[in-house]
Amino acid sequence: MIDRSVVDQVRQRTDLVELVGQYMPLRRAGMNWIARCPFHEERTPSFNVSAERGFYFCFGCKASGDALRFYEQIEGVNFVEALRALAEKAGVELPETRDPERIAEDRRQRDVCERLVSACEFAAAYFERCLLDAPYSELARGALSERGINDEIATRFRLGYAPARWDGLTEHLKAQRVSPADAELAGLFMPGRNGGWYDRFRHRLMFPVVDRAGRVVAFSGRVLPVTEDMPEGLVPEDAGKYINSPETPLYKKSELLYGLGVARTSMRQKAEAILVEGNFDVVQMHQHGFTETVAPLGTSFTEAQAKLLRRFAESVVLVFDGDEAGRKAARASHSVCAKAGLVARVGVLPPKTDPDGYLRNTEEGKGLPGMTAVLASAPSVVEWLIKDVALHTGDNAPERVAAARALAPVIADVRDGIEREVYVRLAAKALYLEEHLVVRAIREYQAQAAQAAKASPFAAGEVRLRAGLTGPDDANEDVPLMTRRAIASGLESLLLCPELLERPEVEEFCAMIDDGLKPFVQSAREQWVTQQRLDAPSLLELCPNDRTRHWMAQRLVPNTDEDGSLKEKCRTSIVDAVATLGRLRVRDAARVLKQQSARAGMQGDPKGEEQTLNEQLNMKRDLVRKRRDGT
Repeated sequence: MIDRSVVDQVRQRTDLVELVGQYMPLRRAGMNWIARCPFHEERTPSFNVSAERGFYFCFGCKASGDALRFYEQIEGVNFVEALRALAEKAGVELPETRDPERIAEDRRQRDVCERLVSACEFAAAYFERCLLDAPYSELARGALSERGINDEIATRFRLGYAPARWDGLTEHLKAQRVSPADAELAGLFMPGRNGGWYDRFRHRLMFPVVDRAGRVVAFSGRVLPVTEDMPEGLVPEDAGKYINSPETPLYKKSELLYGLGVARTSMRQKAEAILVEGNFDVVQMHQHGFTETVAPLGTSFTEAQAKLLRRFAESVVLVFDGDEAGRKAARASHSVCAKAGLVARVGVLPPKTDPDGYLRNTEEGKGLPGMTAVLASAPSVVEWLIKDVALHTGDNAPERVAAARALAPVIADVRDGIEREVYVRLAAKALYLEEHLVVRAIREYQAQAAQAAKASPFAAGEVRLRAGLTGPDDANEDVPLMTRRAIASGLESLLLCPELLERPEVEEFCAMIDDGLKPFVQSAREQWVTQQRLDAPSLLELCPNDRTRHWMAQRLVPNTDEDGSLKEKCRTSIVDAVATLGRLRVRDAARVLKQQSARAGMQGDPKGEEQTLNEQLNMKRDLVRKRRDGT
């Protein structure tokens, strides 16, 4: 459990304007700072940052929060990771409540990781310099030139050259006082047979791998042409096209994506990613303007990578090589994307074609226009799977039935009923089957899945979890419209002009609003009375649902009121809101008394009927008086 006071301390010591300014240019606009939102694509700035209230709000996509929430969203990390990062920057020491031995071990691991990051950064800078000026580096530059990779893109991805030496990096890191043991642990050195170390990467075009925090954590080295005057054995004849860093304390290849550090801003803005297979595919796609492109690191697309991608994008276009291996990768990616909540589409390339070669093809209909068309027309992964399965299914009945059963789990996973029905029709048409047979295959699969779920000890818990996640968006749906409007008008007035929170009407207003909103108003009033300012992040945490949170956040953005007209309008609105709620209360009470009076008459209680009827008439007179007096 994290101490709330520590969270507040980190938030207070973090300059939100300075933090946001590290990621995007901000300009002053009255009391606030504005910019184009980093979380969705837009042409005019709608992203507001309030230094006074310590929170941000986008009028376009409704993103809002404090410094911690911004760091979570922009870096794609969880709350604890954001808290640790900002606490370190703010000089706030987080209290540890775990076992002292565990704390010491964690600190030791952090120290090791810091040393390995330093070693990798020294190596990346060294490889970058060698690409510009080192023996045989012209072969690396020639490989880039052959593919049309310009200097700007090479610099953006920090491409480099591992020189044709056994000890080039070894000597460099030694001069930088990097421990050889640390360099070996980082995957940069190999132990020699007779002691000592030598370079893992020799005469290779180097692709640094960057984690989501922007740190170089590993490398991928591509083979280059070998000349006769190079030292014998420097590049083994059976060496693969790529040599990759081994897994280290910093680097788990199944959990990272190549190009993520460069692509994450575009992915956030477009809410979409493009997934390709190779390093050169990523670089070439970025050079042609598809800056939301990433690739797995020498593995099939994993669930961990899909979850990482989902932190930055809502959908993904799979553009794999146009061969059997590429088709197999696209098929396997369906379930991975579905589990991560990624909407997937498939960009279909011609056979024996990869994105790198396709973009460099100058034939009509290929290159940049062709890739743009491929991405624009990419079908959903379910539609693509149906067509792909049908294409490789024979004409005989057993194969078509087997194909329907193979597609059943894919179609069953589609949550939208109309979309699912469309896929049923498409599958039936592609397999030359009646629709009811495809539906039957789906129901058979669902029955088997339900049976398996019953046998699982976690089934009941999953049902309860799903039930807890569903329900109406608005907690006040049962409240009459006039009451909701009066409450909204009063709340808006108090948020736009918080100095009104000190007025006596607020106490009366608070007594008449929904219980879910009372803590918000009470906390806001207490903050203003004691501090003469509102702490927007802490107030937003009191909102009962996301819809209310977005509404409140929009009105918590400070406004300039130079002539005082806004304050006067708000003062009138809060007075009117209290009066309206009072009248509605009287009306509702009178309605209840009328029902009680009728019930007393039906039960043969004339005295009770007369008493409640008189109370009702008195309330009506009071209501008429309030309307006449405007109170």
